Amino acid sequence: MEKKTTFSNCLQIIPKTSFLRPEELITHRHVEFEAHSGGLKRTQNEVSAAELEELQRAQDSLRAQLSVPRIERLGGRALARWQEKQQVAEVIRKDGKFENFGYSNQGKLYLEYYEALFLLEVGRLQLEYYETIVSVEQAYVLLLGELESEKYEHYLVYSALSRAGYIVVKHQPQRLAQPAVTSEDCIWALLKAKVQSQPVPEHIKDSPFYTLVEKRMEDVKDIIVSQKIEASPVREEAIDFHFDTQKRKAPAEPSKEPATKRAKFCPTGQSLVDQLKNETSYAKFEKLFQKFDIVQLEGKDYTTDESIDCPLKITFDLHLHNEGFKKSSPKAPAFNVIILPPRFDFPHHKQISNILKFHTAPLLVVSVSESKQIQAFLYHIS
Repeated sequence: MEKKTTFSNCLQIIPKTSFLRPEELITHRHVEFEAHSGGLKRTQNEVSAAELEELQRAQDSLRAQLSVPRIERLGGRALARWQEKQQVAEVIRKDGKFENFGYSNQGKLYLEYYEALFLLEVGRLQLEYYETIVSVEQAYVLLLGELESEKYEHYLVYSALSRAGYIVVKHQPQRLAQPAVTSEDCIWALLKAKVQSQPVPEHIKDSPFYTLVEKRMEDVKDIIVSQKIEASPVREEAIDFHFDTQKRKAPAEPSKEPATKRAKFCPTGQSLVDQLKNETSYAKFEKLFQKFDIVQLEGKDYTTDESIDCPLKITFDLHLHNEGFKKSSPKAPAFNVIILPPRFDFPHHKQISNILKFHTAPLLVVSVSESKQIQAFLYHIS
């Protein structure tokens, strides 16, 4: 006889779920376990009874520590999926505040690799890869890569600064405010484009003077090109020289020459240079000369470009919590973070001053040693 499955039978199959009391929740939530001290560190294997007993105690201590029941709130985690091609984590479900993490693109929220790994370590994120939950150990290999790279040092710095209370975001280059464009700026930009084949900047093209100056220069060029130089007729005249054969008499009183050349050429008392400065042509030349960009060359290595091989690159921007940080419209950062490559010396004054020409925030230069110790120095040049 075939037995029918009813709703009451299903209830009997499903095991009853045991619920914990509030006291038990608190007890399992805050578990404190004191690890067993193994004494002095052994430097070599002795294969003795004491050593085997010590290893057995260490294994029992680890087993007891891992077997302690723990509870956690699953609803307190956000859900993200790792996108291997883009090397970012796409947030599927948010839980809690995410105003300081990630960036939006086409209505979706993405996390950088260091942000996803940090949230995973602090228990705020559940990361999935091909519909499989990724553990913290697996996330290190998946997000940082199997080969040695700068990602691990960057994550160590990001994690340390985030745990210290800073808002750490990816560095965003700030656009400096462009000064008001004049007609002279348009002229020089057009001349550089014609002579040096340099593109005209966009802020100059947007100027109302640009179209007028460009048309005026084209008109002047057409006038110069269309001019025809007519050769003036050469007049041939007979040259009739008459030389006086008589000797001239010397003057009775020879003229008195000044004692110095300065007194001879500068009767007013001024130097020759001062007299030239008073002329109108010098004033026009001085006004024109001030418009040239003059670069002083220092040393014999002026042909090398330091920006090509220079490892000093700003990686992160630091903001303070009490400054009202907004990801949509961030203010100027409190510090700019530079992470030095391994085995690289700290920068000198010239390198720091070159970077501070384009950034107003103080520089926090961080070095990560081979033992993963972090050293940071704050550079501020007033």
